[in-house]
Amino acid sequence: MTEYLLGIDLGTSSCKTALFDTDLKLIGSAAAVYPTLYPRRGWAEQPAEQWWKALVQTVRELLDLHGVEPAGLAGIGIDSMGSIALPVDDCGSPLRPGLLWMDRRSEDQSRWIDGHLQQLLWQTNGNHSDPSNIAPKLLWLKENEPEVYAATDCFLHGNGYLVYRLTGEYSMDISEGGLTQLFDTRSGCWSDELIEACGIEKHKLPQVYPCSDIVGRVTGEAAAQTGLMEGTPVVAGAMDNVTSALGAKALRPGDVYIAGGTVVAVSACLDEPLFNPDLHIYHHIIPGKWISAAGVDFGGGGLNWFKDLIAEQGYARIEESANSSKPGGNPLIFIPYMVGQRAPLWNSNTRGVVFGLNPSVSTQDLIRMFMEGAAYGARNILKIMETGGINTRRINMTGGCAIIDMWPQIFADVLGTNVRIPGETDVATLGCAVAAAVGVGVADGFEAMQDKICSAKEFSTHQENRSYYQEMFSLFEQLNNDIIGNYDKLAEIFPEDQI
Repeated sequence: MTEYLLGIDLGTSSCKTALFDTDLKLIGSAAAVYPTLYPRRGWAEQPAEQWWKALVQTVRELLDLHGVEPAGLAGIGIDSMGSIALPVDDCGSPLRPGLLWMDRRSEDQSRWIDGHLQQLLWQTNGNHSDPSNIAPKLLWLKENEPEVYAATDCFLHGNGYLVYRLTGEYSMDISEGGLTQLFDTRSGCWSDELIEACGIEKHKLPQVYPCSDIVGRVTGEAAAQTGLMEGTPVVAGAMDNVTSALGAKALRPGDVYIAGGTVVAVSACLDEPLFNPDLHIYHHIIPGKWISAAGVDFGGGGLNWFKDLIAEQGYARIEESANSSKPGGNPLIFIPYMVGQRAPLWNSNTRGVVFGLNPSVSTQDLIRMFMEGAAYGARNILKIMETGGINTRRINMTGGCAIIDMWPQIFADVLGTNVRIPGETDVATLGCAVAAAVGVGVADGFEAMQDKICSAKEFSTHQENRSYYQEMFSLFEQLNNDIIGNYDKLAEIFPEDQI
């Protein structure tokens, strides 16, 4: 019987499930969308039940469509969007919707951690305190919803909840640890000192597992709902950015993966945990390796926003239109931090800035400007990494920014290096499948799976554009540095409670 692997990616707007054979050939995929709740400005929540319904729907759809016998599934891997805080009771039932990565309600708690625990946090965890992370969210729940906090049996992450629904076992994968701010990022375990200093009860936190370790097996109840076979092994999984890095072949020190979606996330593989105050740091799926990361938090979202604004329906038309605008034809700079920014700026008040407008600027010029702005933000992150001692090398890119050829070409020109597009663009589910393959023993290791992952395209730098983009990036840096202090002034003029 042919063996298969199931990769499940719990994203911000949808759950994507993909079926692979053990040679990592994609058999098929399915997706189910769900909404995000925004009860107040700066809050972002999702009911966990909708994640489970999406998993059930997509798994059943794949098994039925491709006629796969559930007994043929060798293993299941699950990732999810980063930094979710979901409280569940002693029956494993959610006590409230999960707080998402984009939820900013815990600004006060994050500042408290900065003011009281900054040195301990830096020495132990290596991550900047930010409202997107887990510890500030747990403190917010403890202070503002004490009845929920008191009733919580365990705080789960997104993939941890889905693993629980499949297996009945609580877990948190090691890659999520860094951004909890309660974790010793070097050793890969909970930090008793940070947990105690934050006033969080350790018994409310799940057991930490290596990403490819088997947490449990599909229960009879879960099998009845999903169509899976009872006893199918489920590995711990990882943060989506980590499974994507694995699926994009960022396995060796200095390998870079750019996830060009709503957030343009830039990640580099490390063989030691280098702490940098401008960057995130957390464990890779691969034991003994870490990932250093930062993002342009609305990098790809800026162009999508503009596309909707001009009522343009598809990206093919966007590319066709933008191709009529040439580099330097109408020099514009877009500072792309439209919605607040985590690493590397750490400022919730940042906003987008356009420089160089004149009456001859066309819609096509503005489209190119949004693309270039995302690339400048990525280059800024790579410069920070290199200054901090990371020797970056091979760059792979996926996501919406890689769908049309013009955008990765702009990245290659701005970054001054080749940009590869993986053959399987849904690298998050692919990385989940690789983790499952290693965990259940159908693969000899992560390196052995690397040759099965191919590249589809490669974009090299157009040297005729290189000097132009070098000058424009220098101007981008200067403008960014000059304006950085004014975001807070703008926020003071229009306080959140008056908008």
